[in-house]
Amino acid sequence: MVKKGSVSNSAFIVPGSSPHVVYKTDKKPDEPCSITSSLAYFPDEEGNDQNVTGPPRVPPSNLTVVTVEGCPSFVILDWEKSDNETTEYEVVSTTKGPNGHEVSVLTTNQTHTAVENLKPESSYEFKVTPKNELGPGPSSDPVSFSTESADPRVSEHVSGKDAIWTQFPFKSDAYSECNGKQYVKRTWYRKFVGIQLCNSLRYKIYLSDSLNGKFYNIGDQTGHGEDHCQFVDSFLDGRTGSQMFADQLPSRPGFYRAVRQEPVSFGEIGGKSHVTYVGWYECGTPIPGKW
Repeated sequence: MVKKGSVSNSAFIVPGSSPHVVYKTDKKPDEPCSITSSLAYFPDEEGNDQNVTGPPRVPPSNLTVVTVEGCPSFVILDWEKSDNETTEYEVVSTTKGPNGHEVSVLTTNQTHTAVENLKPESSYEFKVTPKNELGPGPSSDPVSFSTESADPRVSEHVSGKDAIWTQFPFKSDAYSECNGKQYVKRTWYRKFVGIQLCNSLRYKIYLSDSLNGKFYNIGDQTGHGEDHCQFVDSFLDGRTGSQMFADQLPSRPGFYRAVRQEPVSFGEIGGKSHVTYVGWYECGTPIPGKW
């Protein structure tokens, strides 16, 4: 978790992701990505004016990558203070580029900093080294982070428009009662939501980890998918297609959860899993919506 409690109300660790990565999700769709606004969650710390007796002896701990959903060009690194011998920190970012490893270094006297100008679909490694005028101390354990795709069809908000669905053909699991147009958008679960229309108010909802990957059915452990309307930004419990027990449905891989707001897991749905799924949803939300 993030130290200081500064972003705990708007951040969560996604199951299956690295435990050192925290995703902030409270950026409003009509707000641009802002490093300044994001750094406001991390209060500045007072400087260390005492005389040092030697280089820092303790490495920084709990190095965490905080990333704002929909803002792939920067992250904020956050860590625990090393010791009272530390007066500043050297932050090293390393990524692989066409000319080999690319390294950038920045220095701060705080226990957090923004790392900017990240490239899409790239893997980074970060580490932090404490320092003072007598020398460097031991570095933190390195942590890794991979940036999102920059595909504008699903990641950029169109100014002045409410709808964020983009018509996009995707590969989907076969179980559906709808065969109309397909639309895709991002979700706060850091997944892609795929929609196949029966009509503008009745559609099949899918989830996928990647735009070009397979889109899977969504199972429900406690109902029949009524609360899956959350994935199309509806607060309603919707109507669904034929509601059958899990053992009446073919076993298949898919995402699933029990209640609204709960992060999804991936595994068997239908069959002997006790997880049901349905062929369509009606959520009271038209798709693609009004532009």
